[in-house]
Amino acid sequence: MTDQRAVKPYAKALFELAKDNQLVDKVQTDLEFVIQTIEGSKDLQGFLYHPQVSHEAKRETLKRIFGESVHPLVLQFLQLVMDKGREHLLAGICDEFNKLVEIDHGIVEAHVESAVPLTAEQQAQFAERLGHTMGKKIKIIAHVNPALIGGAVIRVGDRVLDGSVLRRMEILGERLRGNGGGVVLEH
Repeated sequence: MTDQRAVKPYAKALFELAKDNQLVDKVQTDLEFVIQTIEGSKDLQGFLYHPQVSHEAKRETLKRIFGESVHPLVLQFLQLVMDKGREHLLAGICDEFNKLVEIDHGIVEAHVESAVPLTAEQQAQFAERLGHTMGKKIKIIAHVNPALIGGAVIRVGDRVLDGSVLRRMEILGERLRGNGGGVVLEH
C-alpha cells in the first residue's frame, strides 16, 4: 500500500510546476510513459528499487532511458525522487497527479457498484445523469458485487446512493421487524 502522506506532496509540487509552465498534459503523458516502462521491465524495477544501488546510478540510468523522450521537468522530477530514495512511490505519485489533473478539469470520480458488469452504454448513462445532477464531468469507476443481487450503489465523494436490491430487502426486513411482522406498505 502506498503511503499517501508521502505521495501527495510530490504529486502536488509536480502538478503546480506543470500548471505554472502550462505543461500539465505533457507531464501527465510523460509520467504515464515512465510508469508503463518501469512496470513493463522486471530488470529495471529490480535496479531502481534495489536499496544498494546508489542514487547517482539510478539518476544516470533514468537519464539514459528517458532523457530524450520525456520533458526535462519530468526527468528532473524523477531524479529528485531518486535522490530522496522515494522511487517506490512513483506509481502512487503518478496516480495522485492524475487525480489532481481530473480535479483541475472539473472531473469527479463516481464509483458504481453493480451485481453484474456494466456495459459501456450503461456507464455512459450513469455519467450523463450524474453529471447533469452534479453539474460536473463524471468519470465512472465500475465495480462488480454479486451480493447486491440487482440495482446499483453509487459513491461520489462522501455521498452514497444505494438503489440495490440488497438494500431494499434490508429495508423491507427492518420494516417487518419494526411493526411486529405486520403489513408493509410502499409509498
